[in-house]
Amino acid sequence: MKILLFGGSGWLGHNIALNLAAKNYDLTIVTRGKKKTFEKEIADLKVITADKEDEGSMRQIFETPYTHVIDTVPSERSIELVHKYATRMQHYLHCSSTGGYTPLPFIPCNETAFYKGFARGTGWDQKRIVDNQVMQLCREQGFPATVIRPCYITGPGMLPMDNVGGRRTDFIADVIAEKTLDLPNDGRALLQPIHVRDLANSFYLALVHPDAAVGQIYNICLSHAFSLNDYLALTASVFNRKPVINYMTVDAMLAKYGSSINEIGLKFLAEHMCFAIDKAARDLEYKPSCTPEEAVIETALWAAETTGCRF
Repeated sequence: MKILLFGGSGWLGHNIALNLAAKNYDLTIVTRGKKKTFEKEIADLKVITADKEDEGSMRQIFETPYTHVIDTVPSERSIELVHKYATRMQHYLHCSSTGGYTPLPFIPCNETAFYKGFARGTGWDQKRIVDNQVMQLCREQGFPATVIRPCYITGPGMLPMDNVGGRRTDFIADVIAEKTLDLPNDGRALLQPIHVRDLANSFYLALVHPDAAVGQIYNICLSHAFSLNDYLALTASVFNRKPVINYMTVDAMLAKYGSSINEIGLKFLAEHMCFAIDKAARDLEYKPSCTPEEAVIETALWAAETTGCRF
């Protein structure tokens, strides 16, 4: 395999890069050079600085016969240019999100559910657009595509989900201080994590199972979901604390916080996220390396250290 990875300097992207590099694959990263957070981690890897939406750059990049292409943040334009210029490509994979199934028609949800995009004009709606684009190309023109849809991504490198549907820097400090945390509705909405390293590995698994993976969509999560109540209790327990929760309707929370929070993020947090991973287990031999509880604990500890919390 000669692999090209778009977005390899980002959180997920650099984890995919490190996964493949550790297995000695011939890997080249394409980045616009704007994200610097993980540049040390990929310093020893081959990197091209280019814009994947620039036709001249893409024409030049694919003069090299890359056989496999991964895109962590696909766009309509980038897919169009990959399709046009990656003439020797054998497999294309990109990252989507399980969020587009919301609200879930059944629990646990699987890949047969209608992918709505959650709310028009959001990132989840963009996922719907690009997923439809590659699947249509696959059906009509043999474009060898696989779509990976992760749940809530967690793990070192990114702050944990907070109580209002964001990733605010003072969330862990508030938990440690046992400040009252507003939570939508009754806190029973389900949350199902995926560790970023397991998500990265799922791309590798799809690459090495092309006969099964081409033309398919896979939900990638850890083994089970838990409620927001349990999520906060588990996070607080890491620091020998108990969460102090105040339940509010979504509308009441929006009225209270206004523009200081993301409206779509809060509305999304109030929805169930619970998925079956049978298809990925069967086709890709996918098996999570940790439990959801272990992932939450690891992330909470990392976030406390990163934000300078004392406990």
